[in-house]
Amino acid sequence: MSKLYTGGLWGLLICHAPNAMAGAWTLEPKARQVISTSILDRADRVLGPDIETDGNPNFSKLESGLYIEQGLTQRVTLVGQSAYQTVSFNNGVEQVTFSGFSNSAIGLRYGVIQSDRDAFSVEFHGIVNGGGEDVPDGDLGRGGSSIELRGLYGRNVSVLGKSGFAEIQLAGRTRLNDDPPEIRSDGTLGVQVSEKLLVLVQGFYMQNNGTLSDPMDPVFATRSLKGQASFVYWVKPRLGLQIGAIRTIIGRNVVDEEALLLGLWRKF
Repeated sequence: MSKLYTGGLWGLLICHAPNAMAGAWTLEPKARQVISTSILDRADRVLGPDIETDGNPNFSKLESGLYIEQGLTQRVTLVGQSAYQTVSFNNGVEQVTFSGFSNSAIGLRYGVIQSDRDAFSVEFHGIVNGGGEDVPDGDLGRGGSSIELRGLYGRNVSVLGKSGFAEIQLAGRTRLNDDPPEIRSDGTLGVQVSEKLLVLVQGFYMQNNGTLSDPMDPVFATRSLKGQASFVYWVKPRLGLQIGAIRTIIGRNVVDEEALLLGLWRKF
């Protein structure tokens, strides 16, 4: 039973949130952006239906993540991310604890279209698995390395007279072993409600169709839609503080998640 709880959250909190923060626009050459996050996560329910659910699991996680962008040329930006996690899970029968690094990723974003109004970019990531996991319903450490191709489209918009932006990201992640590939989609709406305050509403969808490559240890078909609402307050022009919350909206074979997010944005 431990697989369902320990596997269901990694992908969203490590890879999805920082990527959606980054946006479709590339950075100017030599410009840099660093986003550090702390996430406190809990769950006491599992969303079925294919696995016997435990009515009273106890799942908690504390995570510290780091995301970095570095402008290389007008059209190319280097991106990298990693995270350290402390996890505890107990369902009364099994107890799992883990402390260490989860996935680390490095890649490039190429700006196909870059204008003041619209941006379309593509990203390619190489992902090295750590002791954590982002294969939903997978054992900790399962999945090995993977590659991801991501398309990002963003547009500057006006919301109730306030400047903002809307963005959609679509990605496919392929495992370099027999574990199932994943489809991911992230959406973001950001509104600059004042000179110092940015409000963000985000959604993260993930799906895999499972695999029976090892009938004794299958990965079940999984899907989830999670929502995040947050705001970024710019303490200084290049220093922002983010506070937000994450919640599972719908899911299948994933943990029903509630999380608090604290982030620090630095621009150089």
